[in-house]
Amino acid sequence: SEEFGRADAEQISKMIQEFAAAYNAKDVEKIGTYFAGNSSVMPANRSTLNGVEAVKGFYNERVNVDGATDLEIQMQSVNGHGPLAYYAGTFSLNLKPAGGPERRDRGKVIWILRKLAGQWKFEYQIMSSDLPPVVPPEPAPPAK
Repeated sequence: SEEFGRADAEQISKMIQEFAAAYNAKDVEKIGTYFAGNSSVMPANRSTLNGVEAVKGFYNERVNVDGATDLEIQMQSVNGHGPLAYYAGTFSLNLKPAGGPERRDRGKVIWILRKLAGQWKFEYQIMSSDLPPVVPPEPAPPAK
């Protein structure tokens, strides 16, 4: 089996930057191409999503409903063995939802990747915010 080398690390780092560019362009179809068919996304504060269609649904909601934009990813480490690799980093982005206040988010991300037919693909993604979850305001009590 092929050993994981510098070319693999560089291919993964380039792919992450392309992923961020697709995210900022709200190109959900392109985002989907970076994920393996059986991939899973484990978002903060909700259950795991399995399969590319569910992953694309998550990203569609993220960029078009939550108004996520200006995603930046900083690598902490990328390493692997044979056809498996991991990428650990930090992220920051802005959220500009259509009827709500803008806010900044930042946190950490881990991708587990698998090399399939010579191409690295995301198999698992875990992202979590460093900031406390935003609690929606309590509805006003009905007028008496």
